[in-house]
Amino acid sequence: MNKNCTAEIISVKTLQSEGVKLFEDVLVSGADLRIRVTGRSMKPFLKGGEILTIRRVPCSSLRKGDLILFDCQGSLILHRIIKKCYSEAGTLSFQTQGDARQAADGPVHKDKVLGKVLLIEKPLAGGRTRLLDMASAYWQVLNASIAMTIPIRMLLRYSFRHVPVLQMRKRN
Repeated sequence: MNKNCTAEIISVKTLQSEGVKLFEDVLVSGADLRIRVTGRSMKPFLKGGEILTIRRVPCSSLRKGDLILFDCQGSLILHRIIKKCYSEAGTLSFQTQGDARQAADGPVHKDKVLGKVLLIEKPLAGGRTRLLDMASAYWQVLNASIAMTIPIRMLLRYSFRHVPVLQMRKRN
């Protein structure tokens, strides 16, 4: 290693935490945040490459089916609300899950929610873009329906993997 060169090593965790703080600051200021989808946990609904517009909203206004951006131990996660929960003390939290995930996330406390997806820009062939307004009645009903089917999908996955009568048999 070159002795004349001093390098400061910043951990990925530190960078992630600073990114979460930056995004939170933008949203708390009242500005909308536009981010590009990079993960696969929300397939097939979000395939990657979409641009999301996110806004900070009161957590009390969030509903089953809403897509929320939240802080999970210094990492940004975007998943669907599948259940709204209140503790005995009245503290609000959310059960979330990625559409492509087999299991739900741990509880997301309301203080960890950064914002809600309001608009999705889906790229189409020829450089065109399709806009999905998540606040429209159509998408609110559809997103709530998707959230309600998640437990059924999980049960079906389990059944086809663990119930012998339902397992596919190889033909000889």
